[in-house]
Amino acid sequence: MKPIYKRSLKVAAAILATPIVLLVLLAVLLYIPPVQNWVVKNAAAYASESTGMSVSVERVRLSFPLDLSIQGLLATQPNDSLHNNIDTIAAADELIVGVKLMPLFAGNVEVTDLDFRRVNINTAQFVPAARVKGGVGRLKVEPSKVALTKETVDLGPVLLTDANLDIALSDTVPEDTTETENNWQIAFTHLSVKRSAVKIHMPGDTLAIGVGLADVSAADGDINLGTGVYKVGTFDWRDGFVTYDNNFALRQKGLDVNHIELKGVSLRIDSLHFAQEGTQLQLALNRCAFREQSGISVTSAKGHVSLDTAHISLPDFRLTTPVSWLKANADMDFSTFADTNPGVMRLYLDASVGKSDILQILGMMPLQFILRLPEQPLSLHADINGNMQNLNIREVSAKLPTAFNIKAEGKAGNLTDVDHLTANINLDARADNISFLLPMMGLNANSSVCIPNGITFKGNCRANGPQYATDFVATQGGGSLRGRGAFNMRSLAYRANMEAHALPLQNFMPGMGLHPFSGELVADGAGFDFLSSKTHLDARVKVNNFKYTDYDLSNINLKAEVHNGVGRALLDSRTPLLNGIIDLRTLLDNRCIDANVICNLLYADFYKLGLTERPLKTSMTAHLDVKSDLEATHSMQGVVGNIVLRDSAATYRPENILIDIFTRSDSTHANVACGDFVLRVDGAGSVEHILDNFNEVNIEAEKQRNERYIDQLRLRERLPDLSVYFNAGKENILSRTARRFGYEFRDAYINMNTSPVQGINGNVRIDSLVTAGIQLDTIRVNISSDSTKTLFDGQIRNNRYNKQYVFNALFRGAFYQQSLFFGTRIYDDRNRLGVALGVKADMEQNGIRVSLGGIDPVFGCKKFKVNKGNYLFFADDDRISADMRLLADDGMGVKVFSNDSTEALQDLTIGLTRFDLAKVLSVIPYAPNVSGVMNGDFHYINSESDMSVSSSVRVDNLSYDGCKIGNVASEFIYMPRDEGNEHCVDGTLSIDDQEVCTLSGTYITSGFGHLNADIELQRTPLLMLNGFIPDRLLNFGGYAVGHVKVDGQLDRLDVDGELMFESAYIASEPYGVKMRLCEDPVTITDSKMKFENFQLFARNGNPLTLYGNVDFSNMSNMTMYMRMRANNYLLIDSKEKARSEAFGKAYVNFLGLADGPLDALRFRGRLDVLGSSDITYILRDSPLTTDNQLDGLVKFVNFKNPDDVKVERPPLSGLTMDLTVSIDEGAHVLCALNATKSNYVDIVGEGELRMKYTEVDGLGLYGRYTIGQGEMKYSLPVIPLKTFTIKDGSYVEFMGDAMNPRLNITATEENKTTVTNEAGVGRSVTFECGVEITKTLNDMGLQFTIDAPDDARFVYLLTPKGYVCNYASGIPQFYQQLKSGQSRYNFELLPMKGDADKTLVIAGADTQLDTDHDRKRLFDETVPDMKQLLNEADDRQKAMFVAGDLTWDVYGRNADVKLFAQQGGVPCYPVIGNHDFDKYAAPSDTTRYAAPYEASFGPTYYAFMLGDACYVVLNDIKYAGNKRYTLSLRQGHQMEWLKKLLGVVLQQNTNVFVVMHAPLKIPGTDKMTDGGEELKAMLLGKPFNAAVFSGHLHTNNNTCLADGLWEHNMGAICGYFWETNVSGDGTPNGYHVIETDGRKWQQRYKATGMPIDKQMKVFLPGTVADRPDALCCKVWNWDSRWSITWQEDGKEMGAMSQFHSFDPDYLRWLNGRLATADYTPRRTDHFFSCNPSPDAHTITITAQDPYGNVYKETVKRSF
Repeated sequence: MKPIYKRSLKVAAAILATPIVLLVLLAVLLYIPPVQNWVVKNAAAYASESTGMSVSVERVRLSFPLDLSIQGLLATQPNDSLHNNIDTIAAADELIVGVKLMPLFAGNVEVTDLDFRRVNINTAQFVPAARVKGGVGRLKVEPSKVALTKETVDLGPVLLTDANLDIALSDTVPEDTTETENNWQIAFTHLSVKRSAVKIHMPGDTLAIGVGLADVSAADGDINLGTGVYKVGTFDWRDGFVTYDNNFALRQKGLDVNHIELKGVSLRIDSLHFAQEGTQLQLALNRCAFREQSGISVTSAKGHVSLDTAHISLPDFRLTTPVSWLKANADMDFSTFADTNPGVMRLYLDASVGKSDILQILGMMPLQFILRLPEQPLSLHADINGNMQNLNIREVSAKLPTAFNIKAEGKAGNLTDVDHLTANINLDARADNISFLLPMMGLNANSSVCIPNGITFKGNCRANGPQYATDFVATQGGGSLRGRGAFNMRSLAYRANMEAHALPLQNFMPGMGLHPFSGELVADGAGFDFLSSKTHLDARVKVNNFKYTDYDLSNINLKAEVHNGVGRALLDSRTPLLNGIIDLRTLLDNRCIDANVICNLLYADFYKLGLTERPLKTSMTAHLDVKSDLEATHSMQGVVGNIVLRDSAATYRPENILIDIFTRSDSTHANVACGDFVLRVDGAGSVEHILDNFNEVNIEAEKQRNERYIDQLRLRERLPDLSVYFNAGKENILSRTARRFGYEFRDAYINMNTSPVQGINGNVRIDSLVTAGIQLDTIRVNISSDSTKTLFDGQIRNNRYNKQYVFNALFRGAFYQQSLFFGTRIYDDRNRLGVALGVKADMEQNGIRVSLGGIDPVFGCKKFKVNKGNYLFFADDDRISADMRLLADDGMGVKVFSNDSTEALQDLTIGLTRFDLAKVLSVIPYAPNVSGVMNGDFHYINSESDMSVSSSVRVDNLSYDGCKIGNVASEFIYMPRDEGNEHCVDGTLSIDDQEVCTLSGTYITSGFGHLNADIELQRTPLLMLNGFIPDRLLNFGGYAVGHVKVDGQLDRLDVDGELMFESAYIASEPYGVKMRLCEDPVTITDSKMKFENFQLFARNGNPLTLYGNVDFSNMSNMTMYMRMRANNYLLIDSKEKARSEAFGKAYVNFLGLADGPLDALRFRGRLDVLGSSDITYILRDSPLTTDNQLDGLVKFVNFKNPDDVKVERPPLSGLTMDLTVSIDEGAHVLCALNATKSNYVDIVGEGELRMKYTEVDGLGLYGRYTIGQGEMKYSLPVIPLKTFTIKDGSYVEFMGDAMNPRLNITATEENKTTVTNEAGVGRSVTFECGVEITKTLNDMGLQFTIDAPDDARFVYLLTPKGYVCNYASGIPQFYQQLKSGQSRYNFELLPMKGDADKTLVIAGADTQLDTDHDRKRLFDETVPDMKQLLNEADDRQKAMFVAGDLTWDVYGRNADVKLFAQQGGVPCYPVIGNHDFDKYAAPSDTTRYAAPYEASFGPTYYAFMLGDACYVVLNDIKYAGNKRYTLSLRQGHQMEWLKKLLGVVLQQNTNVFVVMHAPLKIPGTDKMTDGGEELKAMLLGKPFNAAVFSGHLHTNNNTCLADGLWEHNMGAICGYFWETNVSGDGTPNGYHVIETDGRKWQQRYKATGMPIDKQMKVFLPGTVADRPDALCCKVWNWDSRWSITWQEDGKEMGAMSQFHSFDPDYLRWLNGRLATADYTPRRTDHFFSCNPSPDAHTITITAQDPYGNVYKETVKRSF
């Protein structure tokens, strides 16, 4: 080689070697630490400059060959939003990377070490799609290989620990359009994550997902990014959590899909394979378990999963929870739901779901639903295949044992195409006990609606395009409901037919008196827009067979039809509860409605229909017109008339209801009137406009309240122009309706006006308001306003006649710009100031300040001083500040103050000092009767962390409702925790300085609710209970000692403890019962209260022993097992006391057993009443009680209508009882019928009875009680105190209905009396009379027996109050002629219609029938007039009498008299007159002149009861033949009989009305009928009211016989013998009307053909001869007690002048006729006159009778 070449080669080698040497040198230098530091410094500076961040590294070490260690890496940058704030972008304590050098030259990277420790990152704005923030404790990768050319990675074991990453996703991410190719294949052997968590959330945390990775591992992974195939051998995740929160949705209890929190997640997957191509996934789920926050827990989930883009398969999926399991085999194409070319699906599922899981899935449910839901699991089964075009439902079923079983199967097609849908589904269901659904329907255990057992349902649903059809049948209790229907979605045509057969409605609504129902519904139509002319409908509803209680409702029809825009609905009901027709006709189109409603309701029983709580029956007619343009104009006019309302007390006929209502765009008007009820509303604008105005006022008021001011002008200008006038008295339909709901008032008045100019002005007045047992006599409220303020004042007062509470409360107040003032004063019954208070409320910027002022406060008649500057401040932040102190001179005080200097949010104290409860409460109307002196305080503290309420109170000498309790002290503290989820209570109670009870516990509301409480009783006095027992029927004594601990969920409480009693007893003073409790412990173990031979001792020392338990471990199914036994038990042992209801001695043997669930308790037993028993029972407040009601003859039972006194009580649900009652023969019972025991029933008998009860059948009593001996001592309204002997063998037999036994009782009495023979000669006889009671209590048969002497003519019955004998002939058959040898006489008693305390009697005289002309006038004029009056008094019990001269000596007309009596429709009692004797009989001492009268009308003197009055009919005509007679009451033994009768009346609280023909005293004379003075003596000075009614004179006069005793000599029915319309004194033909209300009574004259309010006639000047220049009037029924005044043009002129004169009308009729004795005119003093001034226009004459009735006649100037 040439040298030059060598030299050139050396140079070239040097040139080539130089960079290599430099590179090697540089590499060598990089291993030198100083060089490394210099490089790091410059690199950090460059990185900082290029990135805009501050980058620093504490230390870098590079070791040979490529082992790199970086320590202290920190990268920061300034925060864009917060000035002077620095964000850390990246930080790492240490980064270690080790790489082998030599493999690099082969294109491979072999990592020997990769270890990152304590690395924190914050991507900030570097990654637009997300911000990653958080840290990694350590990331370590064991030796791994990377083949760069092959693009493969083989990872060694990887460990990630203590990583916590927060990933905030952006809601706007630009689309990544970069095209990349990635063929890397990554394999790993083991991947492990420890103690790590990741949170991913959207901006604002609207959506957040959290994952906890406590222990996660994966093995044998192979990820091919090129082919998109991912494989993992195993994946194991333990003790993890997952959270998901959609914060747009509110949180809910139970399983909340928007807020999920899984804890304890345990998951293992084997053989996971995923391929991106075709999205194929296969995995084997080996383990899955977690707990959800709602309580749902999955203990295991297993199965294989296979899916791709078109298909998913779950061939063996299994899932279990602690109480549930599920098995499924599912296979589905995702195209199953596609409209075209759908795939198929196959699902086979079986599951069992436990109760707790069901409740968690359902979420928040009512407590009763939770308690009642059966404990057994719910079984589910499904077998389905197909797709949306052809779905085959082989079976879908759900079964809950003891509850229900539901199955469905069928086919369906084209499910996604409604127009071509096809379906044929069969459903088969049975419900055994699904009562747990009731709480979900808003019903509780006491509801009248229930779901019975044994409901079945079978049906079929079909669809074919737009056509739908169904058939079904449901059954229960032997009844069925069948239905068929069809509907066309396209034409909206439909057809329905439903038929019920014996459907047992009583099982669905027990206790309501329902019976099985049979009926049908048929409907055929098209369209639902009834305003369209194309819509048509024909529908019919028919009730075939149905009973409600005892009423047959089998005839109800409802028809509805719509055709061509005309609609009609017709209800036709012909049932005992609803009888009438309601007809609705209407024109329908899109522009207007014009409807007409006609109602003719003949009868409706609202009470039996369940519409009212008390008896109410009605009838009415109605005609209403309703119109609407369907926009702003609507109207309704009409009348509801012929209204009759009947309740248990009276019949009420309100005036017609007139309705006139309209609203349109410019005005609104309403006018409703009915009797003394008036409602008028007038407003500007439509109803919508008026309501909008009020809404604007409300919005403005809310705005002003929030801004703390009152602008009266702004509020006022938003008010509508509206006036409301309301006035109602007692007699209108509204008042009656309000009375039904517990509100009664005498008068209510409202006159209120609103205006944007005048504001609100008006007043309210209510008089005599009664509600909830409280009577308020006077209520007044007045409101007035102007532009700056609104004033109000009022009064609530009870006057001195109020029997409840007398007080007078006044109040007034005002609203100003920023304040409110209110002041009140309450005065007691002695007009002492009991309460006075003035309050002012000021609106301030941050709250409302309340202070006392204006007047010194007064409480309990004590004046209090209040501190200056007192206040209560209610801040907007709910904080209360206070400084208010009230102090009386005697030290009584109240203070309210706060400590605002503490850090607590609230520190408030209320203190009471020497607070006298009795004095304070005594002046507060209707406050409870509590007395005692209270000292103590209440303390409320609230801080940021907790809150507490504590108290320490002592009341000395506490008593409640008169029951003394003692010195009572209490300390109490309450603290809520955990944001109100936990509530803690601790308290103690002491009596007389002895701690008697402590309570400590907590209650947690979440889940099912968890209670933990301890109760300690330390000699707790049982007398504390006495004040709270109504009427003190029971009282307790002694002490209770023990402790009780309660723990657990509310539906599964665990209760343990022990109770003992010391010297304890239970007593009933009214019933003479006292039982001492033994001192053995009553233990409670595992929620089971055990009675182990627990004994209650009677006074004779014999025990009632209890053995058993009450198990309440399952609160939804509490059970009892209790055996009871007693022998010779002295149940009653007491002497008579003031409050005694029963006393004496009662010995019993008793054996009983109660067992079963408390809601289905069974009780069986036997009660023997021993023969040694001797009991007296005082019957109080009963129909049999003679102290308050005497309305029958021999009263063994209540003669009143049972419907009037029946009290409906809810059935005892869930109880079945079977009790045998045996009464020994020697048992003696005396039932006192009054407090003095002068009236009583005293019996000794024996019987075997059986008492049974079921919820369906109610109470039943069976057996016979036989009376061995007994007597009854009883007095009746017109019978003196009698003693009846009850015959041996009488009995009462019970056949089921305890209140309606069969009776067979005979009671007799031996009597001595005087009877009169035909010659009028009397003699004393002894005979036995009695009564036999047969049939049943509700349909009683009374047979009166008498052993009468042969020469007696009549036996008659004194009919009791409320009853009448059969009067079909017009004359009551209260009498019978005695027949020789007959001792039994039957009388039929009928209950009278109407209120027995309110009566009306037509009192007439002198029908004087002679000719056919007389008869015609009687029947054409008098009969219709009487019938009209009687019909108007439908609420009263009615009768009539005619006081003699029934005919005019023509007893052949007696038949016409009977017909006249019959025409009245009420019992008519006749009286004998002088023209009623036989004038043709030959005079002799033995002639019976009254024989024709007696043959037709019965005895000539007798008595009867009507209401609270005894009507005594006497014969005062002593006939001697040939029309010769004298006036005498002394005939036979009439006066002796009368004396005995009135002697009995003395014992009773009744009126006495004596009726006779001739007057007792001739008016205008001193002549008195023979025996009249004796009669006066009998009637005067007695406690009863008395009056005499007579006829005979054909004039009308009221004569005062003595102080308080008047005779009413009545005008004649016939006038002057049917010749004219007036009698000789000018009184029109007519009769008197007697009305009674209890003992109150009045009588008025009723002129035939005139209203009863017509009581006078006015005669113009020149008509009455004695006062030719005067305006005169005649008052037909006048007497000296009347007041007659006159007014001239509204001015009171005083009393009119009385004078005597002849009647001009009678003189006009008499003109030209002979004034014979019979037709002689009679002067009368019933005339009055006045002389009006010449320029007078209107004269009003006012007459007021003695009973307060006012009558007016007005005359316009024409004279």
